[in-house]
Amino acid sequence: MIKNEDGQSTIEFLFSFAIALGFIFAFLRLAVVYTNGYLIHYATFQASRAYMVGERNSNTPDGSDSEARKQATDVFNSYKLDVLMPNFPNTIEFEEPASRQTRARNLYIGPRVEFTENIAIPGSNAKIEIPMVSESYLGMEPTRAECFYQICASLEDVGGAGCVRHSTVFDNGC
Repeated sequence: MIKNEDGQSTIEFLFSFAIALGFIFAFLRLAVVYTNGYLIHYATFQASRAYMVGERNSNTPDGSDSEARKQATDVFNSYKLDVLMPNFPNTIEFEEPASRQTRARNLYIGPRVEFTENIAIPGSNAKIEIPMVSESYLGMEPTRAECFYQICASLEDVGGAGCVRHSTVFDNGC
């Protein structure tokens, strides 16, 4: 029997190189997934800031929600995420004060984005879908109408008069 080991180091190099190249491409794809997630989260955060301060001085507490939602959606769409990520649904949902039954339960108010990222398994056509969620609940500043109703309720609690007579109240913003 002849033992010929010519080419053994070449075969070992090719296997090692293929495995190393697979790890490099897997880490690059993972880096792109994380970068996309950070970009989407930043756009969601900026939309949350626009939503938090959006008000058009409505006379009803829920009157400014639609305007705030429109401003936040415009800010979110200004990042053109669907151009960078072709499969991105480019939809943003809002947890709004009007969507709850009582205002006292509105602890979390702001935008929420759900999307999926895919990671391909090397050597096959299979893909792993990773569901991702980006949400930014900063809380919403009370509108002037909400402040008016809260101050009237406080005056009724303290003096019983409510908003029947004029009173000057200073309370640091509302």
